[in-house]
Amino acid sequence: MDSFTPTIEKELQGFRVSIRGNKAAKTFCDVEELIWYAQERSGAKTPQIAISMWFRRYAFFVTAQLFMVSKHRLAWEGTLGDIGVLDDPEDMNWLPDFLLKTNRWRPVPEKERSAALHSILSRFGAEAIGPLSKTTKISKLVLWETIWSYTVWMYGELMKLPDIKVRVEADINCLLADEVWRNIERHSPFKRFIGNKTVPESLNPYKRVTCCLYYRIDGQEKCAYCPNKNS
Repeated sequence: MDSFTPTIEKELQGFRVSIRGNKAAKTFCDVEELIWYAQERSGAKTPQIAISMWFRRYAFFVTAQLFMVSKHRLAWEGTLGDIGVLDDPEDMNWLPDFLLKTNRWRPVPEKERSAALHSILSRFGAEAIGPLSKTTKISKLVLWETIWSYTVWMYGELMKLPDIKVRVEADINCLLADEVWRNIERHSPFKRFIGNKTVPESLNPYKRVTCCLYYRIDGQEKCAYCPNKNS
């Protein structure tokens, strides 16, 4: 499938993901280049903090992939190398868009739902997190939870749609189970973050388990959902 409706394209744009070509899009060749870029754009004093701030942006892209599978049963066939970053250097809030350099999507049959979710967690989660965590020494859990913080919000919205609610709940349960994380993590980090709560319960109010280090950017304070808010 090489194209889809304007409605779906608009939904992707809500996650800051675009399928429209742009020669100005950045493609990062290696970890060091990405770390340098993240430090320059975030003003972070250390690579560890910079990559945590990068993931506060990149997590939109990963959440968009999970959204497409869960709502539309469509999976993007690209790789990390097929992602471009569209960034306005004058944007003081540093809110880049992510360009999909290939617009190839495949339908996801119900029986392949778990495999499609696993592929997203592996290709766009673990393959990005592993090298960055190793280089900067930031905890993988911090980066996984940054993805989760957007993902849980996204699923909270999808659960409001009666026609797909049952299917969405099945996808959530899949992501909370260890099986879909095989060869990625020993146990589902998403399960660790949500605990015994349901998605709606975890959002009211939302609270992180790990700290994303946002308060260590000059001029910033601890987030409202920071686990260290009162310390």
